[in-house]
Amino acid sequence: MKNKAVFALAFLLVFFAFFYFVSAGDDTMTVEANIFPSDGGDGDSIIRVEVPDYLFFGNVTNFGKSEELKVYVNNTGNVDIKVTPRITNASEKIFSNLFLRKFKTSNGISVNFTRIGDFSFDINKPESGEAFNDEYFYVILDLKNNTQNVSNNMIGHRTNVKFFAAAS
Repeated sequence: MKNKAVFALAFLLVFFAFFYFVSAGDDTMTVEANIFPSDGGDGDSIIRVEVPDYLFFGNVTNFGKSEELKVYVNNTGNVDIKVTPRITNASEKIFSNLFLRKFKTSNGISVNFTRIGDFSFDINKPESGEAFNDEYFYVILDLKNNTQNVSNNMIGHRTNVKFFAAAS
């Protein structure tokens, strides 16, 4: 009886050792890095922006529009950049109706809005000795052509907007 127990224990040890060594060959690791091109000068290009954490449009009715909000974006890198805000969720219907513009007027004429994803603006690098340079744009949630059926209140509806920046 004691021999059977020793044999069973030995069998289990061999089985688990085999399973461990066989399965260990299938492990994977995800690696990630941020790669930036060199600017060819004394230092490397640093592309970095700071944006507000949160923007609230208030109460907006379907087929209506929000108030126009002014949003500041900081260039905290060391090169001039072009910034393009985009919605991270491509299936988002409500906030696909965000429209942006750099100025309200130009030479006394109202400037048209551009749909999010098609709008970009430039921010110069910070002046020597400054930590950042800021620029602003205006944004409005305009649901006059909304394609999503809104049959119930959508309290707290939100999405994420990512600001893509590239050297300009």
